[in-house]
Amino acid sequence: MITLTYYPGCSMKTSSKFYEASLKEIFSFYGIGLKELDDWSCCGASAAHTIDERLAHALSARNIAVAEGEGNHFFAPCSACYNRAKITNDAIRKDATLREEVNSMIAPLQCRGTVEVKNIIEVLRDHVGLERIAASIAYDLSAIKVAPYYGCVLTRIPGVDVFDDVENPTSMDDLLWVTGVDPVVWPYKMECCGASKTLTNKDVTTRLSGKIMDMAISVGADMIVTPCPLCQMNLDLLPYLGRTDKNLPVLFLTEIYELALFGKIAGGSSHIIPVDGLADKVKKK
Repeated sequence: MITLTYYPGCSMKTSSKFYEASLKEIFSFYGIGLKELDDWSCCGASAAHTIDERLAHALSARNIAVAEGEGNHFFAPCSACYNRAKITNDAIRKDATLREEVNSMIAPLQCRGTVEVKNIIEVLRDHVGLERIAASIAYDLSAIKVAPYYGCVLTRIPGVDVFDDVENPTSMDDLLWVTGVDPVVWPYKMECCGASKTLTNKDVTTRLSGKIMDMAISVGADMIVTPCPLCQMNLDLLPYLGRTDKNLPVLFLTEIYELALFGKIAGGSSHIIPVDGLADKVKKK
């Protein structure tokens, strides 16, 4: 059994609490332990580095420094948190001047950039494996067509080696395929949903997320699946942002695994766009 140092970030404790519950259930099923990072703090996510790059590094470095003492992989399920931790970890390791400057800001903590930063796709792919997942599936999901939505920051990490193709990732497609669903091929898997613009200019999010939703509908998907809390929230908020057209359910990756393993979604009531009808497409093997 592997144990990961779990960095929840702000979303997993607030707007995406049902995602945290879902991933804990799935990880427990596959024997993956989670040790929540002690005294973790906000990493700055999608905003801090646009104001002060050094401060953004310090915010992430503080969490990484704490994790380094635990000797486990640093697991960040949020795509923005993962992106920022990955960038900082790599920069601190390679740049001695930056390392010294940032460590002076977070003293007495010291960050060396020695952890491995992992996202949820990497954990399921590398530490569970496609064969084991396929063998564990208890429900037939073959009637469900899924649009895999990676979002715009999961693989686009400048200057850092990433786990998948930068512009056309397929690793989540594979993780969906082994559950028995039908992942559709579509061109919007990397489009921006509006990110934090929801707070400052909701019309931008409505337009961008609406385009993603329209494309998923046009390719015949029954739902959109994402690993990112912010992406899920923006797409799921579309009815509240004023969209009156048809909307598809927007699930987290682990919620598909709930359907495949248990035939139901525990956090279904936390979704804005109803997910109840999906159970009608699921059959016990």
